[in-house]
Amino acid sequence: MDKRNFHDLRTRILEGSIVKTMLWLAWPIILGNLVNMSYNLVDAYWLGKLGREAFGAPTVSWPLIMFFYALGMGFSMAGISLVSQYVGSGDYEKTRKSIGFLITFMFITALIISLVGYSISPYILHLIGVPREVLYHAIEYIRVVFMGIPFVFLGFAFSFIASGLGDTRTPTYLGIVSSILNIFLDPIFIFGLNTPILDIPEMGVVGAALATIISRSFVSVAGLYLLVHGFRGIKLRINDLGVEGWWLKKIIVIGTPLVLQRSANSLGFVVMTSIVSSFGSVAIAAYGVAIRIIDVIQAFTWGLQRSASIMIGQNIGAEYYERAYIIVKKAILLIIAILTLGSLTIFLIRDQVIVIFINDPQVVAEGALLLSIFTWSIPFFGVFFIGNGVAAGSGHTLYMSILGIVRLWLLRIGLSYLLGIVWGYGTLGVWIGMTLSNVIAGVLALFWILSGVWAEKVID
Repeated sequence: MDKRNFHDLRTRILEGSIVKTMLWLAWPIILGNLVNMSYNLVDAYWLGKLGREAFGAPTVSWPLIMFFYALGMGFSMAGISLVSQYVGSGDYEKTRKSIGFLITFMFITALIISLVGYSISPYILHLIGVPREVLYHAIEYIRVVFMGIPFVFLGFAFSFIASGLGDTRTPTYLGIVSSILNIFLDPIFIFGLNTPILDIPEMGVVGAALATIISRSFVSVAGLYLLVHGFRGIKLRINDLGVEGWWLKKIIVIGTPLVLQRSANSLGFVVMTSIVSSFGSVAIAAYGVAIRIIDVIQAFTWGLQRSASIMIGQNIGAEYYERAYIIVKKAILLIIAILTLGSLTIFLIRDQVIVIFINDPQVVAEGALLLSIFTWSIPFFGVFFIGNGVAAGSGHTLYMSILGIVRLWLLRIGLSYLLGIVWGYGTLGVWIGMTLSNVIAGVLALFWILSGVWAEKVID
């Protein structure tokens, strides 16, 4: 089998210019993240036409969806720690085996999550106090999303696998096609289409969820096809599927802190949604549109986090510890520069951007208040993200997992509840609590990164 792609990518990451390689890996991830965000942005744009109740359905649903996602995604990130380090060590056979095991593990996990999430999510949405006018739409939306999780998770697995091999472009290209499909399907499924050839009924929020599931499934199908027929020197065989004890043991050790962090964080965002919901549908809509705007700039954060993680994983696998430390320093400087510029831009045009999604004067005013406060914490959040990239690439996940839980539960939820509800500052107090949580977590992450305690490989 031709393994040149496998070794060529490895050589570039281990020996190439650090900044050029980081940006070379990052820009497709950034573009891919913007593409991924387009699913929610497009949903938000069209659902905004139906009113703030329909617009609020994804806002209150996604924190709960992400809680269930976290159970599978945390372990999948641990799988990428192994893939990238085996690539760095030059162990082709264990790289291929790890990929096959990860696909099997993700699919089984997705089936379980789909069944449980579909069954209990309506009760949780009611329990956290989603306003009655939003609750019906949210239940419709979330159940369709959970039905489609098995189709979506395999696409996530392929994206992680390709990144671990050093290919950040292929998932992006597939994601662009998927996003275009979603843009095409969204208005058709939401508002319906009546032609002599095709008659699709108006489905509202259900249509938005269905369009997202169908379009994301394209990445799963295409990714599996590539892996089976040969991708970057890796060609999966039937006996590569399954899970062996040695792999599962490593996944549990590396992945458990990630799962605890991601699930605790996702559950924390459910609680945050409950806090915001207590101030009514205007606050929910403002929170939803502001988060979507902030997510656009954080696409750059995700890109540099993933590229740093790939480079750190492979360099640690090759025992190039000094180079891994230099990679981290340069990633921090890049993320601070990029996010400072982006935060300033959002601050200056916040009103105009909010109106694009929903032209409700009350929502625009509340959203502008949130953005005017929160944007200044985004560079600190970028440093926190780089810390997570270091943890994922090195396999030393405990510290950042604990810090992630502290950031959300103790700082964000605690301060938001204290300032917004106990001390009576309302939504202003909630937005200030969110901001302070990013600043403190960013500083604590920086101390850990600079300590260098993570520079040790976890593979045999």
